[in-house]
Amino acid sequence: MKLKMRPYHNEEDYWKMRQFLREVMLLNDLHQHSWHVARLDYWWWFIQPDIEKIDLSTSIFFWETETGELAAILNPEGKGQAYLQIHPKYRTPELEEEMIVTAETHFKHPNREGKQRVLVFADSKDATRHNILKRRGYQKVERPETNETIHLFSLDQEIPHMDTPEGYTIRALGHGLELLERCYASGLGFHDDDIQTARENRDDPSWYHHIQSAPLYRRDLDLVAVANDGSIASFCTVWFDDVTRTAYFEPVATVPKHQRHGLGKAVLTEGLKRLKTMGAKLATVGGYSDAANGLYFSVFGKEYDLLQPWEKFF
Repeated sequence: MKLKMRPYHNEEDYWKMRQFLREVMLLNDLHQHSWHVARLDYWWWFIQPDIEKIDLSTSIFFWETETGELAAILNPEGKGQAYLQIHPKYRTPELEEEMIVTAETHFKHPNREGKQRVLVFADSKDATRHNILKRRGYQKVERPETNETIHLFSLDQEIPHMDTPEGYTIRALGHGLELLERCYASGLGFHDDDIQTARENRDDPSWYHHIQSAPLYRRDLDLVAVANDGSIASFCTVWFDDVTRTAYFEPVATVPKHQRHGLGKAVLTEGLKRLKTMGAKLATVGGYSDAANGLYFSVFGKEYDLLQPWEKFF
């Protein structure tokens, strides 16, 4: 079937993307061969406007049938990175190659050494894409920290019991000024106790308001571990999609001085309990570092998918 490629047009296309990702995830038996809809929301409402600030009309491409049915989407996440979202009914080697060629045309970006490159991500078991990438001159990136381990937890199973660490309370994010404390904790948790970044996060909390504007955001799933002095020590935000009955954890972090108390496990476990009560079927979280993956394996168990980047220089 002949497919027509076009660039992103307007906000209506965003809602088409969300519907498409939900449909594809269900067809793929809940595996993330395409993005979870919550990952799109998080990128759309926060990463893209506050960090990447890209031109959507030159960075997102749709492939559609003659009747307007959406068959595939090509989008970035990070400069020079390409993600292929493909409906299984329309997936062919020819379409994949056309999408990769489009990424090479529009997504090239210099790395730290100034070399133009494109990164295309592929499931570790996706032999079809691997063969296309090899033929086009790509090489798999062998640095483990560039791989995304997508941890999977079936909520049909029992959730292990986890006592709340002494001196802390696990609950949903509060109202009012606690949002500023949450912004401050994010700066410390993701930037190795960088006080300046933490203060900047707190001084202008508009970025967090953007996250809270996302369609799937729920305050009762925005979880925090609060120390006795009122400071936020650890946190995770859980995104539940009631269409696929799946959930996505993003972000997850613990402030350095509160690490090694089991707080990461505690907030993740609380998230899983709340999801089970809501009727969710599957929870997922992506990890890159050994520390993050060690935490996620300890809570989610051994089941995972692996997403790997392949690079080509120009």
